[in-house]
Amino acid sequence: MINVIEYTNLIKSLDKESLELIAIALSLYYLSTLIYALRWKLVLRGLGRDMPLLELLKITLSSIFINNITPISRGGGEVLRITWISRKYKIPMTLSTVSIIYERIMEAVPITILLLLGITYFASHTMYFALLAIFIMMFLWLKWEMFIRLSVKIFNANLTTEELAGIISLKKNFFMNVIVIGLSSIVWILDILRLKLIALALGWNPSVSFLAIVSFVNLIFGLMAFTPGGVGIVEGGLIGTLTYFGVPSALAISITLLERFISYVLSSMVGFMTLVYSGGAEIWRALKSR
Repeated sequence: MINVIEYTNLIKSLDKESLELIAIALSLYYLSTLIYALRWKLVLRGLGRDMPLLELLKITLSSIFINNITPISRGGGEVLRITWISRKYKIPMTLSTVSIIYERIMEAVPITILLLLGITYFASHTMYFALLAIFIMMFLWLKWEMFIRLSVKIFNANLTTEELAGIISLKKNFFMNVIVIGLSSIVWILDILRLKLIALALGWNPSVSFLAIVSFVNLIFGLMAFTPGGVGIVEGGLIGTLTYFGVPSALAISITLLERFISYVLSSMVGFMTLVYSGGAEIWRALKSR
């Protein structure tokens, strides 16, 4: 596990220009968090419920902290999100669950594009992969109901017939689908840009397609991780991926240190403070006592 001394030594070794790039990378992370909250707001509005963006941002920040201290990716954070809006804003639990499931379904689109973009790093005929991406998107759209039913089974959500019909009917809201997919795509673009800025801060300028591979692999390790916040597994996976592709081990470790400082250490600190000062701590304690 990466310790505080390593973080301190790394920060001290950076010059002013590098620190400015890291600061921009940090701002992109929290811009992504704001986009997550905005996306959730639009989904809830599409389901007939409207909530303040600031409140959803607080919940999102708090859920990141919970994800970072509970095993299994997003295991505790999603439960907190669902319970928070259900208890405080009297939104039916099943409806809040549907909003989370719908978000995850929409994320499949940019993740697929991210994977295909990463594959182009190894291939010269990028047009074929662009056509493949279009085909996959069209297939998902045409088989929307089948995809929804499969997703509900994977998430093990106990939905009534009416609730299932409601999430299936969201396909008709073409404008919302496009916006939600667009926002999800922007988040992944910002994720790649954050890695790019971190690399630049350390004097390395990797290609976008390479960083798409790194970002996708980082996602997979995060989903597979069974430790709180993926500690140990995500770091090892990121360092291993970078060194596998020929990045010097010292540089790979430095990139991982900075990336996890932003996405784990600082996000946990901000999320904890948000949870405590926004009333979420009581909800979390109530959940743990059940």
